[in-house]
Amino acid sequence: MNSFIDEVMGFDSTSLDVFQEKPQSKGNVNIYKTNPADSKAEDGHYHSKVRILYNPLNLKRSIVHQAVYVLHDKQGTLIVKSSLGDGDKSCPLFTGWKALHYAKMPDPENPTKTIDDMEKRAWGDEKYEKNESDWALVQILEDDNKPELVGQIKAMKLPKVVLTKLTAKMNPSADSKKAPVPVMDYLIGIPLDIDVTPGPDDPKNPQRKQREISYDLCDFDTDYAPIMKVDGTPLFTDEEIETIDAFNEAKALINGKAKTAKAKEDAEKKLAGMTEAVKALYQKALDYLKDEAHVIDLVAECGYTPWNPEVSERVSKWIASIAAMKDPLVEDINETAAPAAAEEATTEAAPVEAADPAAQMAAGDLPF
Repeated sequence: MNSFIDEVMGFDSTSLDVFQEKPQSKGNVNIYKTNPADSKAEDGHYHSKVRILYNPLNLKRSIVHQAVYVLHDKQGTLIVKSSLGDGDKSCPLFTGWKALHYAKMPDPENPTKTIDDMEKRAWGDEKYEKNESDWALVQILEDDNKPELVGQIKAMKLPKVVLTKLTAKMNPSADSKKAPVPVMDYLIGIPLDIDVTPGPDDPKNPQRKQREISYDLCDFDTDYAPIMKVDGTPLFTDEEIETIDAFNEAKALINGKAKTAKAKEDAEKKLAGMTEAVKALYQKALDYLKDEAHVIDLVAECGYTPWNPEVSERVSKWIASIAAMKDPLVEDINETAAPAAAEEATTEAAPVEAADPAAQMAAGDLPF
């Protein structure tokens, strides 16, 4: 009590929080963005280099597909992630859109037949705003625009052109006769050179929103780069790098660079003799990522999770309002009879800082 009295007696009324200048929000700190508006290069392009990483908490879900719906009503804007991102087409929002998009009406020229209800289709297509994207973890290797980020691991939305190139390397078609390249591998993965081209808007003019940007110039290096510590210093010793070099060379020979059967056989023997040493290096990388780098849980933060009851109710009423051809921005959706409550999910549309990860990757999942 005395401490409070002492504080209030000498309190400076101008120091109330409400009177203080609020720091400007910089968005989600766990997301890596490469907007040319932030470029410090003379050409106005955003240049950097990153390593796309396997998800240490769920190897098979190293790329997370996200489906997000944006709902507008009199309460404001609600952004929800949909189970459609996991391939679940029973999502209430998806089925609500589908009911309108494929709605039928009696054919005025032939009452025994039906035709597409174009009014309902146009209405539903306008009101259901859906965005789909793919997310992965990246480690920033170089970035002169934001040098403080070098070494850090963030979530990044993969542009379509980058995802296409990544897929072509990691999952080549049988007809290409190319061996898969482990782009996201902790030891021998290859970096992505980012070169984001500005659009018609002036990237140096903060008054103009620059939206038409291109990732077409982004491409993968030809040489590998092991992960590093989050402070930008090497994770592996010089001796360990030599082991990684030998491992990478042996794999390359096995995957097609060997000119003779004897060379390939020798490489296979060499690789077999290195297995335990290489496993130890993968374990070192994995331990560092999970225990010291504190990477976010990509699946939990970027993927679909159940809606809470409040969100479920609001979404259900919004769907009912749209189905009744009533605009939720004008009509009170609480007066619209809502269908059965939707299944549960989260309102988060982008990654946030994750809690302590609990998922573990078994030794048998080591990516080699």
